Amino acid sequence: SAGSFRSSALEAASTPVKVLLLTCSAQSKGIIFARGAEAHSPTRSPLAMAAETASTMSHDEVNLAWRDVTYDVPVKVKVKPVKQSDVNNTHANNAQPPSDGEYKRILHGLSGHVRAGQVVAVMGPSGSGKTSLIHVLGGRRESGVSGSFVVNGKVYPNTRSLLGDLGYVTQEDVLLNSLTTKETLMFATRLRLAGRKVHGDETGMTKSRAKAIEEIVERAIHDFDLSRAANSPIGVVGQGGISGGEKRRLVIAMECVHRPKLLLLDEPTSGLDATTALLVCNKLRDIANGEQGSGHRAAVVTSIHQPRSSIMPLFDQCVLLADGREVYAGPTYTANPDGLLTTGGVMGWLADVGYRCPMFESPPDFLLDLINTRVDEPDVNAVEGDGVNPSDAVEGGGAAIRDRSAMVRELTEWWAGSQRRRAFLADGDAIKQMRAGPHLDISGEGDDKRGARHWAVAWMARYNALFGRTFLFKLREPSGVATQAVNSVIMPLIIGSLYYNTPLTVSGAADRLRAISLIVLIQSFSAFDQLLLFPKERGLYLHESNGGMYPTSAYYASRSLVELVTIVLFALTSACISYEMFGLNDGSGAARVEFYMMIVAVTVAGASFLTMIGTMCKTFEQTNAVAATMLIVLMLFDGNWINRRNIPVYYRWLPEVSFLGYAVEGAVASDFKRHTFVCTERAVAEEGCVPLTGNQYLRMLDFDPDSTWPMFWLLVLVTACYRVVAFFALHFLWTGQTYAERWAKLVHSNA
Repeated sequence: SAGSFRSSALEAASTPVKVLLLTCSAQSKGIIFARGAEAHSPTRSPLAMAAETASTMSHDEVNLAWRDVTYDVPVKVKVKPVKQSDVNNTHANNAQPPSDGEYKRILHGLSGHVRAGQVVAVMGPSGSGKTSLIHVLGGRRESGVSGSFVVNGKVYPNTRSLLGDLGYVTQEDVLLNSLTTKETLMFATRLRLAGRKVHGDETGMTKSRAKAIEEIVERAIHDFDLSRAANSPIGVVGQGGISGGEKRRLVIAMECVHRPKLLLLDEPTSGLDATTALLVCNKLRDIANGEQGSGHRAAVVTSIHQPRSSIMPLFDQCVLLADGREVYAGPTYTANPDGLLTTGGVMGWLADVGYRCPMFESPPDFLLDLINTRVDEPDVNAVEGDGVNPSDAVEGGGAAIRDRSAMVRELTEWWAGSQRRRAFLADGDAIKQMRAGPHLDISGEGDDKRGARHWAVAWMARYNALFGRTFLFKLREPSGVATQAVNSVIMPLIIGSLYYNTPLTVSGAADRLRAISLIVLIQSFSAFDQLLLFPKERGLYLHESNGGMYPTSAYYASRSLVELVTIVLFALTSACISYEMFGLNDGSGAARVEFYMMIVAVTVAGASFLTMIGTMCKTFEQTNAVAATMLIVLMLFDGNWINRRNIPVYYRWLPEVSFLGYAVEGAVASDFKRHTFVCTERAVAEEGCVPLTGNQYLRMLDFDPDSTWPMFWLLVLVTACYRVVAFFALHFLWTGQTYAERWAKLVHSNA
């Protein structure tokens, strides 16, 4: 019959893997895949190996089954009315689509399973629900999810219980670009293994924890072929750094340093060339087989968008999705008695229902083109066999449907009622009879059940790793340091040259007020990089914290302390320059200490304020607009631009909440109360000037002469408030999760 394929394997000259080329033939009835010997033994297929999983399963391995999984998301507009035919043809779980128009169903009753040693590919066109399924399986989505998850015989409402034994690779590479490959792996290993016992090497020799972690990193570099990029900065696209393939392997290596039992990946080959994609998928095959030094096999589930033909044989199972529904879930291929792999799996089932792959077309391309409902092309490009009557097909049948949406609906209906699906589910039900061994913790309690002391030790280990990583990143990111240097060194020098040695006259007092107000304003902006920090790093924080690498409190505390060091140093530099150039030095050590104290306090308060704005806003544009507007408003009421007595009644509450006003009043009071401002002869002659004591001038400004210390403690108080608000905003806002989910995570991880 037409539309049959035979494959031949060609060895790539520069790699140990086998690159496959498909050739077409009309001689055989199925698509036969041959793979390189280094990928699998030619006499034993992965399918045959998977069949032995139950009998050879290690007690430290994970086997996962999911049943009748649905996922609904809230929408702002009413969804289209659901046809009665769609309701009647819902999958076997009888899950009904939302009827109130407030939710949209993304996944419709999906079922499947993966055993240790298997690689499962989730395929489908864009918008089919691949990423959503990976998110749900990884416990990244809980609200709106229904169904059950069976892990080694125990039923759970989600997979959060596997967090410590889970590796999760996102589609986007969330990395710190200024760190090297080795440094990135080192910090990932320290975070992953915090609070865990780090075992020695295979010889059983006892070694220090640092040495053991270093060996884990070196092994990961070797296993994932990252030796050439080990000491290279990661960089960004178009500006140097490591290659796309190296970056993908690095991301996967970061998720494998703790030897996960379950590895989930969201389109790991996205953006890679065909050869690099094959290398990455071969690496997934090795991880599943336990060939990465882990000592156990892993269960691997990966979504993949457009795989090449030679990648398909690396997958034991294929889950084909269209519009969130199953078109097929089961073996990618079957093995004949000779050990060769044939497409009796997904391609065989499609052929049975009347859709055979045309001659010369790549099977993966045919699969995706067939179920792509977003292509405005009437022909489904399906070819029937010679003399085959579709009505006589094994499981369903039907002529080639020209309307793609209708065709996909019929395919999902045929699959839902097929004997193959029932057999596939029965095979997965065997996981319910399995049991976890003593070394596998799937209780979901994590560190909580080990006591407060263990939690504190793990928290400090994570904090130390995060502090080291953040400090190193800060040293190699010159933009933030440059901004602080300009605001704390260059600007005080410019302003100091303008207000150099202001005289102790009545007119000079006004200049002193303006000079102090300007320095306070500049210092509140000095840590402007804080404004963009959290929108920029939110993706990295969410990926790592959701993956159980650290709680929000450890991340927030480490970053805050690193920033505090540079903030205080630059604030002291600015205070020293300003104090000397403005002529504020009266020989009193107390006056110097108070001025330095106020400048440091307002700088830290300004950084905390900008941090709060950065965590509360979603985008860079929002943070810039909100911060600039609020700082200008607070500046207008700091006591310099308008006398507080002249402020309209409806604005008189603003000076009470302006941290800039606190700093200006405290610094001005510290200086003015120690001086008497005299009149020049010209001022006396022209204006009838009267000398004023510092206290008199302060009362004219509506400032309290004894307000320095109260204003300092107010700055400390508002700084604490800004930091607390920023912490909760970071944890709860713009996370892609509901507040209830984030609250549960906060309580479960003890922040």
